[in-house]
Amino acid sequence: MRKELRRWTEILRERALAEGLSFPPVLFEEVGPEEMAMLAAYGGFPRRYSHWRFGSEYLRYRETYRYGLGRIYELVANTYPVHAYLLKGNTLLAQKLVMAHVYAHADFFHNNLAFKPIPKDMEAEMAHHAAFVEKAMERHGARSVEEFLDLALSLENLIDPHALYIQRQAGEDKEERPPDRLQVRPYLDPYVNPPPAPPKEAEEGASPIPLPPRPTRDILGFLARHAPLAPWQKGILEIIREESLYYVPQAATKILNEGWATYWHTRLLLPLLSPEEALEFAELQAGLLAPHGFNPYRLGYLLLKEVEERWDKGRFGPEYEALPLGERLTYERPTGLGLKQLFQVRTVHTDLSFLDSFLTPEFALRQRLLNPEDLPRFAEAKKALLFRLTNGGYPIVELVDANYGNRGELLLEHAYEGVELDLKKTQAVLENLYRLWGRPVHLKTVVGEKETLLSAGS
Repeated sequence: MRKELRRWTEILRERALAEGLSFPPVLFEEVGPEEMAMLAAYGGFPRRYSHWRFGSEYLRYRETYRYGLGRIYELVANTYPVHAYLLKGNTLLAQKLVMAHVYAHADFFHNNLAFKPIPKDMEAEMAHHAAFVEKAMERHGARSVEEFLDLALSLENLIDPHALYIQRQAGEDKEERPPDRLQVRPYLDPYVNPPPAPPKEAEEGASPIPLPPRPTRDILGFLARHAPLAPWQKGILEIIREESLYYVPQAATKILNEGWATYWHTRLLLPLLSPEEALEFAELQAGLLAPHGFNPYRLGYLLLKEVEERWDKGRFGPEYEALPLGERLTYERPTGLGLKQLFQVRTVHTDLSFLDSFLTPEFALRQRLLNPEDLPRFAEAKKALLFRLTNGGYPIVELVDANYGNRGELLLEHAYEGVELDLKKTQAVLENLYRLWGRPVHLKTVVGEKETLLSAGS
């Protein structure tokens, strides 16, 4: 890294710490557009398993940059230490903005509760996954492994996003991992530990223990443990599941995380700018916060500024909430609690709770998100936005019975909330589940306002 950039990493780091941010060491590296495109395609990591999807993403990022349609200014991975990549060729001011932005991301990763159970050694873990897949290709043929990866990746969202946060009830760990089974990485388990013996019935004629013992959203994990697959196939399912879980909190905090980083790069950098740099900064900021489509940077930043102003001016609490809308817009009882409240928001909220708690009609009016005559529709519009963010926008599906009809078939159930499934995509997913399970798969849902059972393999 250039000497001047190294100097600014220290200046900005010291300013961030002085302002109350806290984060692990951050390693910056300058890379060219080709390498940046590769890193972006790999989700921020230098090594991933081989799959055409990554190649497709790489070409998209590369061509976007080549034809001037956009550029990736920064890329940061939630690891220890935090790895951040800067694009060579950016101006010094752009690099300073990006570094300040990255320090705020590092603070968010380090302090937001959604990231607490996420492993910080994922760069090494991703490399282990890549080596596992490469070895499988050597032993079983690249084509068969690639086809299985296609199958597994089509199911990557059939996970329980809360899996890493759930405290198992007493006895469950013993049931799932007996004392004589070794603790290893999930994708190695099929090789190291033999399949567990089927549970014995307590007495002759007793009903077997239901599988799963309760409805579960972790369908991919269930298949990795119980589907009639070769060990390498089960290992790949575990890899896809583990990597999907790693990205869950990033998807769940996109608006808040980017808003937090934008708030802090603005606060840290503005006092340090020369008049010439201030103009360039304004141009970069205008592009970042442009009101086009759904811009998470803009929404997150503006809503955090709104929270700061509200808590600075005392616009919270029962007295404030009891006021009519018109009076709330001008209410002021200075408290100076804005920054303290922002740190609290950064720690405890995800996008869903952040928007649910702080996206108000007053904010919508101030930011011209709606006209005064549209206020009666605000609650409906907010509900639609929150629904869009729930489960990353994917349908919520649970496995409720792995012995449906006493025939070893899978029964899934869709949590219908007024939005019907895309039947073509749903049928494709059911067909892929059938290929993995080897027996028919069924899904309860609602089509045309009627309860419907969709099936594959029957």
